[in-house]
Amino acid sequence: MKEAKFEVEAYAKVNVCLLVAGRRADGYHDVATVMAPLELADALTVAVKAGRGVNVSCEGAGVPTGERNLAGQAALAFLAAANVDARVDVHLTKNVPVGAGLGGGSSDAAATLKALNQHFGRPLGEDALWQLARRLGSDVPFFLRPGWGFATGRGDFVTPVRGPAGVPLLLAGPHRSVQTTRVYKALTADEYAPHAYALWRVLARLDGPPAAWWPAGENSLERPALRAFPFLEELKEALAELGVDGARLSGSGGAFAAPATDGEKAAAAAAELTARGYWAAITATR
Repeated sequence: MKEAKFEVEAYAKVNVCLLVAGRRADGYHDVATVMAPLELADALTVAVKAGRGVNVSCEGAGVPTGERNLAGQAALAFLAAANVDARVDVHLTKNVPVGAGLGGGSSDAAATLKALNQHFGRPLGEDALWQLARRLGSDVPFFLRPGWGFATGRGDFVTPVRGPAGVPLLLAGPHRSVQTTRVYKALTADEYAPHAYALWRVLARLDGPPAAWWPAGENSLERPALRAFPFLEELKEALAELGVDGARLSGSGGAFAAPATDGEKAAAAAAELTARGYWAAITATR
């Protein structure tokens, strides 16, 4: 048994554009989305040793531990699929807020899958790893590869796209988790996207500055999220009051993102939002 301890980073994402086409027969929704990876990341320490079982510990409030954590579920799924007997301990340092639409839990799971697959000599091929990822969650497959992605289906069919790295973004959210199921429950049929014009505009302009592609994006889930969680409406109003232009919800929320090309102005807005009881961070695309 090859024992080891290694550290990996699990990067967050932001939905630059997210369109919901409609409800599927299996109860999920068909989506089309352009996602960008962010510098903001959780830190994972993964220890593999002789024995059996999985344990997840965490530094951060509101995060499940043990096998209830998505990283723990990923480790269990990998060990079963690869037919490996081992003890896996994962320690998470959470920097990505929970329930913020930034994919923190999904990224943790993908990072765990990739780290274990590499440690054990890649017993699972790309397709097998993808199958595991999509069973864990719709966003998990996006994090298996670096870089931007265009995702369809439940978000689990991902095509790499060339997107700009180093674009500064201001993120802001409440210190409260937003439940995806409640947001989708609030989504009405007239909020389904009848076409993909917004998405194609974003993809066609990614070789330009943020002012060319960010305003072209939309999020079909923003209006239902604001209805389901009125405190998100309050945050959006605060962002507008502080002169943060183009703030848009990421995923099902509750984080808003906006270009932070004026670094001084973005820093001042982040400081004021923090003073008002929100969390705020300035990060950049990868």
